[in-house]
This record gives sequence, C-alpha cells and structure tokens, in this order.
Amino acid sequence: MAVSQHIWHCGAGLPGDVLIADLRAYRYEAHFHDAWSIGAIARGRCAFTVRGQPLEAGEGDLVVIAPGQVHTGGTSAGLLAYRMAYIEPAWFQEHALALREGGLTLPRPVIHDPALCGQWLAALTPDETDDALRRARLSAALFGLLAAHGRAVDASAGEGGTAAGSGAAPGGGPEGPDVCALLFERMRADPACAPDLEALARAEGKHRSTLVKQFARRYGLPPQAWLRNWRVARARALLRGGLPLADAAAAVGFADQAHLTRVFKQVYGSPPGALRKSAARAVWL
Repeated sequence: MAVSQHIWHCGAGLPGDVLIADLRAYRYEAHFHDAWSIGAIARGRCAFTVRGQPLEAGEGDLVVIAPGQVHTGGTSAGLLAYRMAYIEPAWFQEHALALREGGLTLPRPVIHDPALCGQWLAALTPDETDDALRRARLSAALFGLLAAHGRAVDASAGEGGTAAGSGAAPGGGPEGPDVCALLFERMRADPACAPDLEALARAEGKHRSTLVKQFARRYGLPPQAWLRNWRVARARALLRGGLPLADAAAAVGFADQAHLTRVFKQVYGSPPGALRKSAARAVWL
C-alpha cells in the first residue's frame, strides 16, 4: 500500500479544499463528504462505489460525488494519480443558479470528457498560483462542467438529488414518527451526541439490529458509522477555521485528538495535521 503527494489548499478565498494524490494498492473505506467532490484522473484507473453501485473511471474521466453520497475509492493495482476538489455547496449553487433558474446538478458519478478533465487538472495543479487566480480557474472549470453536463434540479430531491442519503425528512405519517429520520436529524444537528440505539428501537417496538439495518439502507451507513463520518466532516470544518486539534476533537464528540486523527486518516487518507498546516501553505507528504 502507498499513498503519496497529498496537497491540501485551504487558503482564504478558495471555495473548498484540493487534494492531489498518487495511490498504489490503496482503498478508502465507505464514507461521505459535506461538499461536492469533483476529481480529475491524470493516470491509472479507479474502482469505486457510489451508494453501493460499482463504478470505474480512468484517464480523461471526471468523478463527481454529491454531498452526502456514501462512496468508496482507490485502486487495487498499478498507479492511480488524480486531483480532487472539495467544493463548498454554496459556491457550487452560485454557479448552478447563474446558468439556470432553479439550479443545476451533476447526476452522473463518472463523466468522460478529456477536454474538461484537462481543464480541471490545470486548475488544480500544485504550483504557486495565488488564491485569486486559482479561484478564477476553478470557477471557469465548474461553469464548463455544469454547462456541458448539468441537469435541471429535481425539486423533490435534496442537494444534488441525494439529501445526504435519501431525502427523507423527520416526522412521520399516520403510523407515527419516522425513527430513522429523527435519529438522522439528531446526529446531524449535534455530532457530539451519543444516541441510545437500544432505547430508540425499543420505543418503536423494534430490535436494535432492525433499526441499524433500516438506517443503513436509507443513509448508506449504519448509525454509528454515519455519526463517526459526520464528526470527521465537522471537525474538518473546525480545523480549517483554525481551531486546535484537541478542541476540534472534543467539540464533535471524539474521545481525544488521537481518536480523531485515527478516524480522519481512515476517511481522508491523510492525518488532520496536514489539513491544519496547509491552511497557511501547501504541504507535501
């Protein structure tokens, strides 16, 4: 297994983070991001899943994953070199609304468009480009992608048509409250919470395992795994804002900074220290 050349650009004025990675025999476990993940493959092939659907992408392809979509990633053989931008949803939405009233989304996880892929690779190049120019290049690349491959937003779906898993809302119908949706909203509102799954299931006359399976079918991960991923996503936002590692860990419910570091690396492939350092400058690992 090898992971090298991670660079996170998190300077002021950038609409998110940028990751540049070379992978050899490395797999990311199932996870999600709270941003649009738009990646350009420079070399090799990527085998991954989105919502459990197996997919492949190679050189000249763009990989697009909406906020909240559970996915895996990586390669089992050879070199995979790619550059990935994590675009803040609000910035994505600004571009989509500028092109179409009601907005646009990108429904396909794999887009074969070598010219656009080259534009994204250039926008995400690891050079000394200042923030203003890099922002302009990213903006042009996003406009180009949305204009060529965007589709009208389905008003019945959530952000990117996914709504962080299903588009389900809390509440319920004649049969009573939707316990999965209530649990989801509770964890989303407070990542530091410690939900009692046994008690929730018992109150609904269910076994704990039944609740866990129902939640996983709807949101892509079992409750504890979903919460662990959401804690990492929230900690990442706090770290980008300059909060110390130990304070970020405590704020989102991790036992300590070592626990956050371990889970962070499982999800993102690099430790949170790289993210904090790169808020001031690019970091090569």
